[in-house]
Amino acid sequence: MKSVCLAWFAAVMCAGCRDNARVSIITGESMGTSYRIKHVGDEVPAKDDIDDMLADLDRELSTWRDDSWISEFNRAPAGTMMEMPGSVAGLLEQSKKLCDETGGCFDPTIGALIRVWGFGAWRNEWRGEPDAKTLAAAREASGFDQIRIEGRHITKLHSSLMLDFSGIAQGYAVDIIGAMLRDAGCRDFIIEFGGEVLANGHAPGKTGWTVHGPALETPVMLHNEAAATSGSEHQHRGKRSHVIDPRSGQPVQTGPPVTVTAATCAGADALATARLVMDGTPVQGK
Repeated sequence: MKSVCLAWFAAVMCAGCRDNARVSIITGESMGTSYRIKHVGDEVPAKDDIDDMLADLDRELSTWRDDSWISEFNRAPAGTMMEMPGSVAGLLEQSKKLCDETGGCFDPTIGALIRVWGFGAWRNEWRGEPDAKTLAAAREASGFDQIRIEGRHITKLHSSLMLDFSGIAQGYAVDIIGAMLRDAGCRDFIIEFGGEVLANGHAPGKTGWTVHGPALETPVMLHNEAAATSGSEHQHRGKRSHVIDPRSGQPVQTGPPVTVTAATCAGADALATARLVMDGTPVQGK
């Protein structure tokens, strides 16, 4: 989940435009935010195909929708086995790897913790800071050890286990859009979706795509890589940010946003959140 709205894309959109009239822009809205694509040349998938793909992801991954796959899974009792959509299977595979690589600083199985703190889709349930018993129960219900994956099926082992892919879903969507553009024959493009950025090839007359962001001291040139920013300089409910440290179950301390670059936008998205956790509240132990 991001509270930073990146300022860099406005600058990106102007870079090189005067050098080539074949530059086009596609814009749209989905998953509670907007996307913007700048591409060189005529090879590009139809906007309707992009919108349909994003609508499918929203129906599968949105914790804000009662009728989404993930909401149905989160409501299910312990012992429930469900077939996973391809998006969920792919995200869980990537997320487990990133969880291991970051020492547990990124973990999409902490929906129960997000809920007791009243963040995200559960913000209207906020009743004040959770007591020790409530927090301990939410921590017990979190973790990859509370699910079992067998092929395309997932079994929920704890009744209160809840998935929340808000720290990686938009980056994952950007990667899919990028794949759609490449499949259509487009080689030079940049995508921004909810603050996550994927650059492929280069802007006209450039060696890549120049981006600016609130966590960057100087502009950076992206070439066949992604960037994502996580964090907020403002305080949430008086003292802490909206990002939860999966290791302690506590919201991290507020601080400046951080930007991470990676080969994929999903990876950059998740690693930006993990970096914010690493720089935040010290671990209290589980």
